[in-house]
Amino acid sequence: MSNNEEFKDNTSIFHLFAGLVVLVSAPLLPMVMGWFTLLLN
Repeated sequence: MSNNEEFKDNTSIFHLFAGLVVLVSAPLLPMVMGWFTLLLN
């Protein structure tokens, strides 16, 4: 067993921030791809 050793998890804030970024940016991806197709044509 782990003998009550405290393992500090510092990645939870990063995972929350990454999840929020994905939730905001995922609906915007088709618009960004549309901008790229307009610029490249």
